[in-house]
Amino acid sequence: MTKIFYDHLTVIEEVTSAFDKYSVPAEEREELEKLIDQTVHHEVLNTILTNLPKEKHEEFLTKFHAAPHDKELLNYLKKEIKIDIEKEISLQAKRIKKELLEEIKRAKKK
Repeated sequence: MTKIFYDHLTVIEEVTSAFDKYSVPAEEREELEKLIDQTVHHEVLNTILTNLPKEKHEEFLTKFHAAPHDKELLNYLKKEIKIDIEKEISLQAKRIKKELLEEIKRAKKK
């Protein structure tokens, strides 16, 4: 998976380690990990764009596409967004992690 500037705020290893607990086959695991990564990415970007002033969207997205790993993107967001964006990203990641863990448990009970 590509490194992204917010990765340290969205630790989801607990979800992927649940695959070991339920003996998820490697091919299925790889597909699920991609889906989890995409889900987290979309939710984080939604959180960012919801809180970032509309006139800054294009500038942010240009910077993000040029260097998604650049830690300076977080500093940019902190300057442009009134709320604590790190906290908001972390809260969204925790919510997603909880939902995914519940879904994994439900799926394995079937």
